[in-house]
Amino acid sequence: MKQIPTLASALVFMAGLAHADTTDATSWTKEEFMAAYPEITVETFEMIDLNDDGIIDPDEYLLAIDAGLIAPLEG
Repeated sequence: MKQIPTLASALVFMAGLAHADTTDATSWTKEEFMAAYPEITVETFEMIDLNDDGIIDPDEYLLAIDAGLIAPLEG
């Protein structure tokens, strides 16, 4: 009977790895980005998210700064 908890643990671990592959320390989900920039609107987020994947990657971030949509984060 130990196989079921072990299998469940393995599936949870694999799901975490799959999520880790889709985001990294230099990419932000919509929730993370809007928490860091509480003044921006959903519309502005959508303008910054050029490929509409719901994640702001480093290139999109730098382009948004260059376009004057956001200021660089301090720190």
